[in-house]
Amino acid sequence: MSRNPTTSKIIDEILLFGVTGTALAGGLLAPNLLIALDKPLRKFWKHLDQREKERELQRVIYGMKAHGYLAGEYEHGLQLTQKAKDRLLQIEFDSLAVEPQNAWDKQWRIVIYDIPEARKAARNALTEKLRTYGCFQLQKSTWITPFPCRKDIAAIAANYDVDSYVTYFEATNLDNAAPLIKRFQKKYPHTKFS
Repeated sequence: MSRNPTTSKIIDEILLFGVTGTALAGGLLAPNLLIALDKPLRKFWKHLDQREKERELQRVIYGMKAHGYLAGEYEHGLQLTQKAKDRLLQIEFDSLAVEPQNAWDKQWRIVIYDIPEARKAARNALTEKLRTYGCFQLQKSTWITPFPCRKDIAAIAANYDVDSYVTYFEATNLDNAAPLIKRFQKKYPHTKFS
């Protein structure tokens, strides 16, 4: 919708509120919307007074309606459109990250793939996603993490339509594991690795 990254983040916060908040039971209702969004949007609008916040919210809502994210009327309730739901799925996908455990279960999760050159863009996207997800590149097409992630890896591979080229497996023994354990200890200091 907007090239302004702040506006884009505000839109994401409003969409996330619409799904996680109770406001969507009958649509997002304007009188309560600003109050309900005060906490998630405070970081963006902390320098604005109440009247400026109301104007800014109306501007963003109008823009969201104009770009097809919301349907309905501001005064009577707004509903998320399919376009908004698609954006929410993308937000959810973008925020996927490995979930560290309190104590490591001594299992390594390994992802390997052999994606053809014809699918290079998908391979590059998968590689970048595995990096941002929290995996460590063990070899060229081999990634590793000490934490359970089978469902997430399946979702990531399916998202890039490369699931038939990706293999996920778990292992208990790994030669030369000490440097990896040290690396993950540094990255996840709240996890007990010993």
